[in-house]
Amino acid sequence: MIEQARAGALTVRMEPEEFARLDRECTEFQTVIGQIQQTMTDISAINTWGFGDNAESGLTSARVMAFRFRDKARGGTDSFYDVLEEHYIIVEEIRVLHQLIRDRFMAADEEWAARFTTEATALAQSGAM
Repeated sequence: MIEQARAGALTVRMEPEEFARLDRECTEFQTVIGQIQQTMTDISAINTWGFGDNAESGLTSARVMAFRFRDKARGGTDSFYDVLEEHYIIVEEIRVLHQLIRDRFMAADEEWAARFTTEATALAQSGAM
């Protein structure tokens, strides 16, 4: 769809205000994804969880469980971090697609472009989603 938008071969009907909100919400969602990924990185760096997972403990299952927590947070197959990265990429593709469409609208319609600019500016100033 991104290539179709670049070529001008995609038909979309949206108000400029919707484009402004979509762009902002995608950016904010990506920020939240990054924050959660940082938490997953922090979790994966925890050496001892405190439930019998220390090296001296005879609870081998506790050490295994701690390893699995770290692995699932970041580094393992289908880790939460990696799943979030896939979501981040999808949101970026949605944002880019709509940005390309928006830019075509703006190039073709000055009134539409002015409405988009007004809404984007108002959203930036309000800090609201």
